[in-house]
Amino acid sequence: MTDQRHPPGRRNRAVAITAALALGGAALLGTAVSAAPAAAAPSGATIDTVDYVADTYGIDDSVIETVTFERFEWLLGQQGRFAFLIGGAHDDRTEATIAAIDAEAKKAGVEQVFTFDPKLDGESLDLRTTTNPDVAPLWSRLVTNALSKDTQTPFDGTDDPYFFVYDASHTEGGVEDRIVSALTAPVTTAQLAAPAALEAYRAEVAALFASAGELTTSSQFAFTSSAVNAKHLKDYKGADAYGGATILSDEDSDWRVETVTYPELVHLLESDGDFVLFFGGTWCHNTRAVLKHVNAEAVANDVEKVYFFDLRLDGASSNDLHIRDTGSEFADFYGDLVTTYLPNLVTQYVPGVSGQVEFYPGGDRSQPLATAKKLQVPYVLEYERGRVVDGKAAPVVRQWIHDNGDGTYKEYMTEWWYVIDKPGRYESRPDPAGLAAQLAFADEAIAALDTFFGDIGEGTTVEPTTPPTTPPATPPATTPPATGEKPSEVFGSVAVTGDLRPGGRITVTGSGLAEGTSGFTVEIRSTPQTLGSVSTDADGAFTFNGTIPASIPAGAHTIAVTIDGVTVASASITVSADTTSSASSAGLADTGAGFAGPLTWTAIALLISAAAVITIARVRARSAA
Repeated sequence: MTDQRHPPGRRNRAVAITAALALGGAALLGTAVSAAPAAAAPSGATIDTVDYVADTYGIDDSVIETVTFERFEWLLGQQGRFAFLIGGAHDDRTEATIAAIDAEAKKAGVEQVFTFDPKLDGESLDLRTTTNPDVAPLWSRLVTNALSKDTQTPFDGTDDPYFFVYDASHTEGGVEDRIVSALTAPVTTAQLAAPAALEAYRAEVAALFASAGELTTSSQFAFTSSAVNAKHLKDYKGADAYGGATILSDEDSDWRVETVTYPELVHLLESDGDFVLFFGGTWCHNTRAVLKHVNAEAVANDVEKVYFFDLRLDGASSNDLHIRDTGSEFADFYGDLVTTYLPNLVTQYVPGVSGQVEFYPGGDRSQPLATAKKLQVPYVLEYERGRVVDGKAAPVVRQWIHDNGDGTYKEYMTEWWYVIDKPGRYESRPDPAGLAAQLAFADEAIAALDTFFGDIGEGTTVEPTTPPTTPPATPPATTPPATGEKPSEVFGSVAVTGDLRPGGRITVTGSGLAEGTSGFTVEIRSTPQTLGSVSTDADGAFTFNGTIPASIPAGAHTIAVTIDGVTVASASITVSADTTSSASSAGLADTGAGFAGPLTWTAIALLISAAAVITIARVRARSAA
């Protein structure tokens, strides 16, 4: 099956979400978060958790653990021997086999079986079959770098394993043989309906475990600490001014932040209870700045789980995989969620004024475009499905955001080094006032986390954090450059290459902009349409891949890069209606010139070893639960 631009499954998901609206008992109308009146529906006394595997497959106390694409790829590169199940709730083979696999794993004393669903939305966006140019390479990368490196049952698209034990260092006769044992034959629920057939299948699973030898366990903390520390080190080279080489350490090993997939997030939002959600990503330096403190607050306030979701479905890319961007083919994944489940969310961006996400409900382009509020990461909120205030749906009980005091808000995007009172780029370009503003804003962000976690589960809503009595000179939404200028005061250049036709794929590269800054928007004009958002690296550069909207007419247009409503770079392009097209030359910024960063960064990709937090668990006898 080939993934289509608007697959039926996405329309079905929209229908399911619409049904969820009806079940909620109230029209989900957007309202700003404010102090809740006494008549508000009471919340639970404690923060709840959900068991996705139990609710989806009916398996209690399961050893099955779902993993995101980012974590799955990371696991494939680790030392150890892991059991993997490929599939999800919309896969008949998974439905047929997962209970038997779980039961036999428990019998064998296996503590973890990792399951990865190649359908990133759980329904239709299948890595293995999609033709989307941003998504298709992900599966090819997994196969090329890991899954094809086997002598007997390699992944080659013909008879791929669906349940297997994998060891990145295993060889056979001096040749890489990473898949130690595997099951490949098609299996359906109907085939296993007879008791004898089910017993025969369970015997196959038991034999697989028996031949696997020692299996390895790996925690959420092992993955998160490794990813966070490696990316921080890659970006800032361990410089003391930027907080040193690591952010997370063994002292954080009581880890409460659990990464979830898109299907898990939808399941949670449709579940009764009181939950803490955290939107962010290990790729995001602003998320890394507060991740340690979010976990510490969860520990201090007895929150068992903070559910962590990355709006970049591969944990990295700013192309179509970033579902929060208007330019993404899959913006409906984000838009449907926010409009359905988070109607009273407040954000820094004001729809219709300073930014929003446009999407086709359910991915169906025969429907009119809809809009959703655009949140930036990191973003923490308390969620309680079915909660109503003043007759309106208000499932967002409270959220971690700075209140500007004038009806607008500023999301807490600070940096790790400011959180721990380090100067960052101000060390080489002193600006006492600029540094003081950054440190004050970081202090406020951490204090606001303390307030947020201290108040959750109390059944009342508090207003977002109010400004301090004496606000910082420049309360930053993003990190300003070393000179103390605002990001909107630093102008750079931008170049555009690719297929300059309506619906064509383009690459936009920028340089000379504010360094290490989030929140840039890429637009096409004359009538502005947002293509997506980007962050600059430590040199003030970025690369963005996007799509020219199909509605754009042929002729002269402009690709513009904006931040805080100011255009900081632009390039002229000519959109052609022809079947062939070439890109314009590099465009220059409207005014001004970029500046050189304080350091020259080299491209390294070190990984911090997670060996200290990965333990080898010997297979031991244990009765089935």
